[in-house]
Amino acid sequence: MTTLLSKVFYRKIAGAVLLIVLFSLVGSYLLVTDVSYFLAFICLSLVFLIAFLVLRRINGMNRQMAIFFESIRNDDTATRYPGNEEDPFVRASYREMNRVLELFQRNKEEAEERRLYYEGILRVMTHEIRNSITPIRSLSADLIRYADTYTPEQSREGLKVIHEQAGHLVSFLDSYHRLTHLPEPERAEVSVRTLFRKLESLLRAEPGIDRVRFHAPEELVVSADRNLFVLALINVIRNASQSIEGQTDGFVTVEGEREQGRVCIKITDNGPGIPPERLSAIFTPFFSTKRGGSGIGLSIAYRVMRLHGGDLTVESLPGTRTVFRLSF
Repeated sequence: MTTLLSKVFYRKIAGAVLLIVLFSLVGSYLLVTDVSYFLAFICLSLVFLIAFLVLRRINGMNRQMAIFFESIRNDDTATRYPGNEEDPFVRASYREMNRVLELFQRNKEEAEERRLYYEGILRVMTHEIRNSITPIRSLSADLIRYADTYTPEQSREGLKVIHEQAGHLVSFLDSYHRLTHLPEPERAEVSVRTLFRKLESLLRAEPGIDRVRFHAPEELVVSADRNLFVLALINVIRNASQSIEGQTDGFVTVEGEREQGRVCIKITDNGPGIPPERLSAIFTPFFSTKRGGSGIGLSIAYRVMRLHGGDLTVESLPGTRTVFRLSF
């Protein structure tokens, strides 16, 4: 389409040049032969007018292209070009320029998001590793220094603590590996109802799964990596079902629908909710409000959605409901 429009544009330029040549020849002939000075003046005026219009159009495009490249050079992606130009070629060019700027903006935002994401992981890793290594270092130093005075029972107790700390560190590093080594999605069209049936089968042994209800229209399909998307859904549903543990009227609904042209899976629970001050950290790797929680489930779900170019968001009204939305 763009190639066709460029051909049309160049044909217009070529046509304008031919008109300039033609009117120049006619005007010159009329002037030299003294046939009509008035007609000669008209022809030459048309030559200047056509040349002016062509140069103005070319200069206008050149200015816009210069602004475009200057915007990219200065990392300014806020500039947008009008889409209401009469000339199809110019309109298509502006559309492409806007598309390139939008891609640059998206890549910039994704790079910044990725930087903040991995900075957060690095901070947590540093904290966890230091917390695990410090008692190992301290106890091992004591065992070396006071080996002659320690009873076998005291030595065993010290080694047991060291072993537990080392196990905690290995478990933490395994979680980090799972989070950072998710494969690229292999997308395919899949029925949301089919996904829900698979989830019901996989979660059958989970405590509280009997209070989870699935709903989706028969025709609703999503383009996603089936295994990765199921992994994300399991983590979010598990988080929701754990939040209603011990609550007699607790429930979780998993609904598939279309919202503003996007496929959306909503997971709603009526658990205690998430306090506003913790809401912004809910997808931070290794952040957990549950005793013994790894803080990795929601982070994996969030990462899976980002790999798909989708979103995972949460809204919570403490004491009433919490809604997670996975949108494509």
